[in-house]
Amino acid sequence: MSNDSNPRPSRRLPALCLVLAAAAASLPAIANDAAPRDARGAAPDFSAGGAYAPPEHGEHLSPQFRQRAWAEIRSNARKLKLAAAPQRDGARSLGGFAWPMAGNNGLADPGYHAISNYVDQAGSGQILDYSCGARSYDGHRGTDYYLWPFSWHKMDNSQVKVIAAAPGTIVGRSDGNFDRSCSVNNNNWNAVYVQHADGSVAWYGHMKNGSVTAKGIGASVAQGEYLGLVGSSGSSTEPHLHFEVYDANANLIDPYAGSCNGLNLASAWAAQRPYYDSAINKLIVGNAQPAFASCPNPGNPNENTALRYGQQASFSAFYRDQLNSQQSQYRILRPNGTVFASWVHNGPAAHYSSSWWNWTWSSFAPTGPAGTWRFEVAYNGTTYSKSFTVSP
Repeated sequence: MSNDSNPRPSRRLPALCLVLAAAAASLPAIANDAAPRDARGAAPDFSAGGAYAPPEHGEHLSPQFRQRAWAEIRSNARKLKLAAAPQRDGARSLGGFAWPMAGNNGLADPGYHAISNYVDQAGSGQILDYSCGARSYDGHRGTDYYLWPFSWHKMDNSQVKVIAAAPGTIVGRSDGNFDRSCSVNNNNWNAVYVQHADGSVAWYGHMKNGSVTAKGIGASVAQGEYLGLVGSSGSSTEPHLHFEVYDANANLIDPYAGSCNGLNLASAWAAQRPYYDSAINKLIVGNAQPAFASCPNPGNPNENTALRYGQQASFSAFYRDQLNSQQSQYRILRPNGTVFASWVHNGPAAHYSSSWWNWTWSSFAPTGPAGTWRFEVAYNGTTYSKSFTVSP
C-alpha cells in the first residue's frame, strides 16, 4: 500500500490449492490502493492477495469416453422411443436455458462460481471462445464453472447444486464414482444427460458421489429441477460443473451467443450473462487471513464475525472476473455509521477469472466501540456488506 509509511505489508501468501499468479506474491499487486486509515491514522499491518489460477487447461473427456456416453444416450433414447428432431444447419440454436447451478444447504454468499473455460470454437491447435477471446483450451467442448472460493469446502458441505437448464427426459446417468479427483485420469464421472423435446441433449458432469438425482432413465425433469451437487468426479482437477450441449443432430452447441460463435446463431440462455460477469463472491471477516490448502483439502476461511477489542482482524474480498478498470471502494463502518477506515482498490492485471484481496490489522479497534460493525465493498454497481460485532 503506497502513500503510507505505517503499514508493514506481508509478502507471505497462503499456499493455494492450485496456483496463485505471480502478482499475488508481492506488494505491487495492491500498490494502487489508497491506504486505509481510522480516525487516529492507524493503517493495516499486513496485506495479501492475488489471482487464483484454475487448472482446467487440458482435455478431460477422451474420445473413447465420449463414444461410450453417446452409445448410452442413443440406446436409452431408442428404448424410450424419444424421437429426435433433426434440424437444418442454419437452425442449430436453442433458447430459454436457465442458469444450471444454484446455492444449496444454506449458502448465503453473494456468489459461488467462476468460469475457467468456454467452448473452444477453433480447435486444431488454436483457441477461440465465442467472444473472440481465449478463455478455453484447445478442443474444449463445454463450459467449465468452478467453485470459488474454497471449492472443496463448498463441495464437502453440499453448498452448490446442479439444476436442469431446460426441461427434458433423463437419457443417461452415472453415480457412485470417486469424487475427490485432482488430476486428469481415466475414471468415470458422476453425471446426468438430459434430452430436450427438440432432440437436443445437455450433459452435466463431475458431480459429487452419491448426490445424483434418484430419478432414473426415462424420468422427466423440469427446468430448475435438482440434478446433483457440484463435485470433482472423473477426469477433473477441482470441483466444477462441466456443461456440454448438442443439437438433435449431435452437433456441438455453444450456449453463449457472440461474434466468434460459429456453431449456432442465437444464445441458448433465457438471459445470457456477460462475458466478464464481474462480481464479488464472498466477503470474510476473521482473526486471521484465509488459509488455502493443497488439493483436495478444504482449507480454512478463518471466518469469525465476533471480534474483541484489540484483537487481530482480517478483512477479505473474493472476486470473479475482476477487471483493473473497475475500482472497488472499501469501508469499515462503526455501529453509529461513521467511517472507521476507507480505501480504494484496483486489481493490477487486466483480468482475473478469480482473485482475492486481504487487509489485516494486528490490533483492531482497541477501544471499541462495542456493537455491530459493517465491512462494505462497492464494486461494479453493487454494494456488498458483511456485519460483525466488536466487544470488550
